Amino acid sequence: MREPPPNGDEWQASAESLLALEAEIPLLSALREFTERAARARWFAELGEPIDGETARLARLYLDALGFPDAEPLPVLSWDDALDAAESGDLNSEGWEAEEQLRAALTDRVLAGVSEDGLGVMLAHLSAALAEPLAEMADEALMMADEPPDAIRDLAVGAAQQAAFGGALALAAAALEMAETDDRQAGEEALEHPLLLRYRLFELGRWPLALSGRSLNLF
Repeated sequence: MREPPPNGDEWQASAESLLALEAEIPLLSALREFTERAARARWFAELGEPIDGETARLARLYLDALGFPDAEPLPVLSWDDALDAAESGDLNSEGWEAEEQLRAALTDRVLAGVSEDGLGVMLAHLSAALAEPLAEMADEALMMADEPPDAIRDLAVGAAQQAAFGGALALAAAALEMAETDDRQAGEEALEHPLLLRYRLFELGRWPLALSGRSLNLF
């Protein structure tokens, strides 16, 4: 039988650990649900299709939320064109910088409520859960298009993983906000965060590529 700790210090440390874990429960729950949802998404299933319906609506919301209301989604019709757009995308573009700033702000917000190690474990779990479905669905999309699996496959999978991380951070920040303030409006606002909207475009089977000038290249 395990003996009780010899002094009150160890009990105090244990109590602090339990309190920390309790604070992370809303976030753990939100990320678990998000991971399960992401693993079932229709990754790359609608590449090259017309931009209409829900895709057009989400693309418009994404551009408006990101701060580019005058930009428009531009259809990309083939893997070759997608590769050109992905490789020629300017990493210092306005759109890229806006997303990086949002990602950094979300990370800071989440780390205000959970440990860096805890966040790392959560994102590692998400990455592991998506690794197989993303690879399989990218290969299937390439096969259906009669395209060889080359560098574009790794670019597509990497972009999808990054989009999932952004969506997870947006939901995690909202979960913490609701837990700390009991404000459900934070959850509703999270649904229109640019990084979550970008993820949802992937969830619809599309691949939002670089924002070039006033056009969002959308495969």
